[in-house]
Amino acid sequence: MIDPSFDPLVGGELDTVSFVRDYVELRIDYSVVRLLTDPSGSIDDLAWSLDERSGADALRSYIGRSVVAVEFDPLDHLLLVFDRGARIEASLRDEDRNGPEALHYLPAD
Repeated sequence: MIDPSFDPLVGGELDTVSFVRDYVELRIDYSVVRLLTDPSGSIDDLAWSLDERSGADALRSYIGRSVVAVEFDPLDHLLLVFDRGARIEASLRDEDRNGPEALHYLPAD
C-alpha cells in the first residue's frame, strides 16, 4: 500500500539516526520516523537486525543516503528503500509491538 503522507520522504536524505531507550528515530530532511519495533534491513548486500551486535553500526551507515521509495502497510510493515538498494524495514504487526503503537511519523512542515 502506498500512503501519500509518506511522499515527502522520497528524495530526502537520512541525516540523523538516534537510539533512545526503547525506540529508534530516523530524521529524513526534517521529517521524523520513530520506529517502536526493532528495525532490520540490508545495506551493501549485508543483512542486519537491531538485536544483533552490529545493527546499530549498520543503521548509522545509512546517514547520507537518499530515500527512493516507501512502502507502508499499516497492519504489517514500513519499508524505506534507499539509494544503492539499501533497505530499512520495521514490523507494525501487533505481535511485534511492545505497546499500543509501532510507528510515529512526524512530517516536516
